[in-house]
Amino acid sequence: MSTKQEQLKAIFIEEAGEIIEKLDVDILRFEENPTDFALLNEVFRGVHTLKGNANAFGFSRLGGFVHHFEDVLDHYRSTKESIEVEILELIVNSVDLIKETMTCELDALPTLPAAYESNLEAIKALIAFKKGKPVEPTATTTAPAVLGDLASEFGLGCTDQYEQLLTQAATLMATTQEGDERIWRIDLTLDSDSYRRGVDCFVFIALLGEKAKGIESVFDCEKIPALETFVCDQNFMQHIGIVVLTAQSRVEIEENFEFLEAHEYRITPIDAAPKVETQAVAVAQAPVEATTAVASSAKSTIRIDTNKLDELFDSVGELVIAQNFIAQNEKIHAIADESIGRTIETLSKITKRIQDRVMSLRMVAIRDTFDKMKRVVRDTSKKTGKALHLNVLGEETEIDKTMIDSLSDPLIHIIRNAIDHGLEADSAARIAAGKSVEGTITLRAFHKSGSIVISVSDDGRGINKAKVLQKAIAKGIVTADENLTDSQIFALIMQPGFSTADAISDLSGRGVGLDVVKTSIEKLRGKIEIESVEGQGTTFSMVLPLTLAIIDGMLVQAAGEIYIIPTLSVVESLRPEREIVHAFQEKGEFISLRGQHLPIVRLGAYFGHEERRIEPWEGILVCVETEMGRIALMVDELVGRQQVVIKPLGKALARQREISGGAILGSGDIALILNIDALSPHAIEMSHA
Repeated sequence: MSTKQEQLKAIFIEEAGEIIEKLDVDILRFEENPTDFALLNEVFRGVHTLKGNANAFGFSRLGGFVHHFEDVLDHYRSTKESIEVEILELIVNSVDLIKETMTCELDALPTLPAAYESNLEAIKALIAFKKGKPVEPTATTTAPAVLGDLASEFGLGCTDQYEQLLTQAATLMATTQEGDERIWRIDLTLDSDSYRRGVDCFVFIALLGEKAKGIESVFDCEKIPALETFVCDQNFMQHIGIVVLTAQSRVEIEENFEFLEAHEYRITPIDAAPKVETQAVAVAQAPVEATTAVASSAKSTIRIDTNKLDELFDSVGELVIAQNFIAQNEKIHAIADESIGRTIETLSKITKRIQDRVMSLRMVAIRDTFDKMKRVVRDTSKKTGKALHLNVLGEETEIDKTMIDSLSDPLIHIIRNAIDHGLEADSAARIAAGKSVEGTITLRAFHKSGSIVISVSDDGRGINKAKVLQKAIAKGIVTADENLTDSQIFALIMQPGFSTADAISDLSGRGVGLDVVKTSIEKLRGKIEIESVEGQGTTFSMVLPLTLAIIDGMLVQAAGEIYIIPTLSVVESLRPEREIVHAFQEKGEFISLRGQHLPIVRLGAYFGHEERRIEPWEGILVCVETEMGRIALMVDELVGRQQVVIKPLGKALARQREISGGAILGSGDIALILNIDALSPHAIEMSHA
């Protein structure tokens, strides 16, 4: 395969993935409203495009399946016949098979999905039934009818008519030519295997016509053989001429033929009447309304490799650091020149604007991810037999593209968990609790304090707090004398292997797998919060940063070093009164704050820096939320709050769990970003260091 073909195949794989994702969403919407035949048309168009492209790149098993599936869709969209529940289920399952078959094709697996053959046979049987059984041949034989020559019947035997018709079309179009419009001639010389590659000449004509003022096509029928020797999958109409009046450039026209070989098409501007040649022809005309205004106002997009975006983002990060260095440079501030100050201020505004624009390039609406979850809800509802309604809120909320893929698995597990173990097992239990028979799952995304929150709520039975605590004590995770808050108790269900379910299903379990969800979210520098009221329902909230490249942090100084605490973890900061600070033998220092005893961690001593030992009431305590509860970090000074560009650490520091990264400050100094959760296990030991 040539380099160009490899590139085109990569484009196909990417576009096929997008088509299949859209099919998955559209088919669910159609299932909810089976009379929306406009939506069925959308599904049909996606399947039709996928069929042609799959065959073009040798994915014959996928192409064969979608070919028959397309027939079913075409029947219903054409007849607008009502679709039975069983048929609707077959259509939905067929989309599943398309996804699975595509995976088999990409991985070059010799085997196909288990349901491939049975689903395909069901589709074939359905379309055969809808079209009626074929008529059985009778015993009487009749002489076959003699087919006439269509070219002769319609007076198309003129040897020069092919070029004559193209010339006439160009001449007629010239009378309506305006402004920057040009007349182009496209000659298609398609190979005999073009059908097997999924090439459809009428698609090219339709694509050109979408942005053309006028278009006419002429077909060469000279090489079409007699019916007795005709081969249906071989192209005999190998020469097609197209004349088009359009404002598009040559490059834009060429984009329509990117799946053809270079020798299969030729694009020529028409400035004079073309040379006449002798050939037999058939004609197809497609007048097109002027659509240049629509074309000019259409939204223009371009595909960009995400690696290039990452490089751009890194460069902008360096620019921000350099700008901060200039803005905070004492030598520059010492120059008493008003113009320099204005220039630095202008540079700061421009840098911030560039940073925001580049950030927005990586931000995408979470709508597509939520649409995928609708399928998860549907399938889980059917498998558990629980009637439910899905509410989706905040679909337009934007999140970093690099985080989207990592969110799917945790979100799927939480949703399955909410349906399988959150909602009551039967309708009688819901009615007895004064609820509707139909359960409710709410999927929501929103911004909160510089973070994005994605929550999954159910109106089910809630979490049995006493049962969770009892199980945690039995497993030795906590002790009976510990005074835990509700949120700390609920967080226990995310400990590895923890479960309160009486029976573990193959879908989910309270705690079974939730530790994996927790780990996945923490890799995204986020956290999970659980709220639950027994008998009323549960909410799992994933609190995430807006982007993985920039962090909003509080800068603190301890023993002469600058550290960055993620703002997401900070609860409050204070200089404590002497009366609320306590020291216990072998337990270290604690602070009593609103009924809670928080262990104090001296940050400077923790990292082994020499410091003049001061009392907690002489320093500043920053209360932070960790997975094991709140702790108080003792620092010397609060430097400020700032967004910083995260830089990866070298191999030597990468193993330090207490450090999650580094950042270059405007002064040029390097500050370490703290991993707060990794500090908590050492809180008691280090609090009296």
